[in-house]
Amino acid sequence: MGRGVHDWFELTYAQYLTIPRSILQSMPEEWQKRFVKCLEELDDTYDWKPMQGRYWVRLKDNKGKFCVDKLMDYERGRRFIEPKSPLVR
Repeated sequence: MGRGVHDWFELTYAQYLTIPRSILQSMPEEWQKRFVKCLEELDDTYDWKPMQGRYWVRLKDNKGKFCVDKLMDYERGRRFIEPKSPLVR
């Protein structure tokens, strides 16, 4: 059986998956297209977006205090983050 989302989260108590936009837009274009297709399929399948309010993410340090998030500015889609290892583009 394939590795499901529950297994991917492992033994954490995490309720949400938070990925900086600048990281996603730094992935190869083909990968981004597959990811967007999955997001579109999710939106087509579930009415999950809140009617009121919005989700807001801010980075905190290990003491619970807000700290600087170097990935906060996605530079309107122009930002590229270097990967840990070279990507095939």
